[in-house]
Amino acid sequence: MTLQVPRRRKSARRAEILAAARQVFLERAFDAAAISEIAARAGCVEGTIYTYFRGKRDLFDAVLAEFYDRLIADIEPRLAAISGTRDRLSYLIARHLQIAVDDPAFARLIVREARGQSLYFGSKLHALNRRYARFLLDTLRDGVARGELRADLDLALARDLVFGGLEHHVWHGLGRQRRIDPNRLAATMVDLFLAGWAAPQGRDELRGLALRVRRLEQRLGG
Repeated sequence: MTLQVPRRRKSARRAEILAAARQVFLERAFDAAAISEIAARAGCVEGTIYTYFRGKRDLFDAVLAEFYDRLIADIEPRLAAISGTRDRLSYLIARHLQIAVDDPAFARLIVREARGQSLYFGSKLHALNRRYARFLLDTLRDGVARGELRADLDLALARDLVFGGLEHHVWHGLGRQRRIDPNRLAATMVDLFLAGWAAPQGRDELRGLALRVRRLEQRLGG
């Protein structure tokens, strides 16, 4: 029993440091954030932080990893229960937009660091984004294999169009304090994407389904 107490305390202390670091990194750009401030908020001395993390970059990467681990753990089982390319795309886009609704400060942090970090490619954030983007790439690849998406679809370009469009829309929406409706916006975006991506034989069927869904939403919305 005596061995379990320090183990629990060590885990709790690391979590406290991560929580404090998250708040500081949300408030300040990486270069402006100070280990001393993180230590003060965590209620420890600076040396304690170096017991758990190699430095500020390692601590920042741990904050990012914690966020992405939770996000991916939430998405993975939900996406596995969805069949059909349209529904899977709609879910992924709506879930991505939900980040800006639930945690706009962290959404800004990710965009700020991805844009401003000269060594983004090859960084921890780059690796985490690639891991997260795999959901979309696998959905597109599966859609091609099912015959729901055109066989000549450039998967990497399609991925970039989705995330680039989302970043642009969310960035301007947050800047102008616009309200975002993830499900409605996701449905609109999927309509636009599938107008060009759907396999020829399935395009009319997909358009008809989208029209029926919009009419149902209108009726339910009053």
